Order: sequence, then structure tokens, then C-alpha cells
Amino acid sequence: MSLMMASMRKSLDTAGLCYLHGNGSVKCLWHGPPGATRIARAMSDEISIAIETSCREGGVALGVGDRLAGRIDFDASRRHAAQLIVQLDDLLGRAGLKPGQLQHVYVSAGPGGFTGLRVGITVARMLGELVAGLECAAVPTAWAVAENLHNRPWERLAVILDAGEGEAIATTFTRRDGQPVADEPAGPMPTAALAERLPRPILLTGEGLWYHDIAGDGIELADPALRLATAEGVWRVGRRLAGLGAFTTPNHLLPIYARPLRVQRPGGDQQTT
Repeated sequence: MSLMMASMRKSLDTAGLCYLHGNGSVKCLWHGPPGATRIARAMSDEISIAIETSCREGGVALGVGDRLAGRIDFDASRRHAAQLIVQLDDLLGRAGLKPGQLQHVYVSAGPGGFTGLRVGITVARMLGELVAGLECAAVPTAWAVAENLHNRPWERLAVILDAGEGEAIATTFTRRDGQPVADEPAGPMPTAALAERLPRPILLTGEGLWYHDIAGDGIELADPALRLATAEGVWRVGRRLAGLGAFTTPNHLLPIYARPLRVQRPGGDQQTT
């Protein structure tokens, strides 16, 4: 399947978020009626969705106000935007909602897998451009991972993410008023150098621990089941960002990469972006 954002009938001023089935048929999740605005809200509680595609296991979550109303997990390794749209359609349909009723979208922004990040960010941007008044919040992946240990006892926490080329990134957290507070990420750097910079005692988690061995006095490893970001974690962090008014316009919603991208130019030269 391939993803399309298009004006379905421009002469009638309609637009939609659509995907193409393998049999050639097109399904549109939502499009506006001719000559009408594309959204109407009469709800007291904000309808929000969260998108997680930065790690190997993806998911979408739905919230009504500060209540998590549902979630769907899926294999993010497939990396298809059309798959993500189908899951969003299913999640909203279960709640009797349409994309035009959404008010907030929270999306994991990285660092993470290159293709997965692009898929999640692209769908969030498309929704932001199509649904009038929809507000977007970019959630750093490390913050969503830290949410897995929100109710666990720890003094300091570090989320380790793989940066490729034998290096890793660490984001350390302390608690303030019961909430995790992040420091600036350290790295990318070799694992040994990163371990030396970590404060002690510290609890480690994150997908990077499957690629990098970090050990030493005062270092504890969290349950491996808690290493990946989840859509629920993205949603909970997104709610806090929304409460602070920390929104991003769709055209400024960009992935956070572990290191600058290197683009191969004609002739074999590389350009860093």
C-alpha cells in the first residue's frame, strides 16, 4: 500500500487522508464536506492521539481529556505509513470517533530508527495540516521510555539509545514534584566514555542496552521489558507538554536523529545534513 494526501475533489474544496489498497481501491479516513470547514467540535474533553514508531515495537493511543481511552500495539518494523493510518482508523472507530474530532496529536520524535521516525512524523504532520486547529507535540523518545519507570523507585535514571557506529546517547533524569525531569542528552559517544560520564547511583534502561554493554559500580539495569517507548508513554508525556502549551506547528515537526544524516551525492561525495 502507498500513502496519499490529496484533494479528492478540489473543485468541491474537499481534502482527505487516504490510503490505497492492494486491489486499487482508495479509502479515505476523513474528508470535509463541500464548502465547509473540516472540523466541528462540541466536546468538553480534548480528544488526543499518540503515535510511537521510533522503536521496534510501535503503537497508537487514544485519550479523552486526561484519561487513556485505548491503545493498539503493532510491529513497527514494517515501517509503512499506510499500516499506521489503518491502526489509527481502527482505534478511532472503536471509540466512535473521526479524525476530524481530534484536537491533539503527540508523536515520538526520536532519536530512533530513521524510517520509523519518518513514518510517524509524516502521519502526524499530515493530520496537523488536514484537521483544522489540531495541535501537535513532539515527544523525545527517551522521555517516553522513562515513563515506563514512572512508578518505580529510582534516584537517577538514564535512557540509553543506540546512535550507530558503535556509539550511544544517554539522557539522564531526576525527579521533581514526582515527575521525571530530563537533562540534555550526552553523546553520541563510545560506550566506555558514556559510562564514565554517568552519575552514580543510576538505573539504566532503553533500547540501546541491547547493543551496548554498560556496567560498573552504582549502575543497575532495569527490567528489559521496560526498555522500549510505548504509545501510552508518548501520550502521557504529550499530555504534560500540552499542559505547558509546548506545541509545534506541523511544518516544524521534525525527527530528532542521533547524528547528522549523510547523503550520497552524484560522484560519490557525501553531504551532511
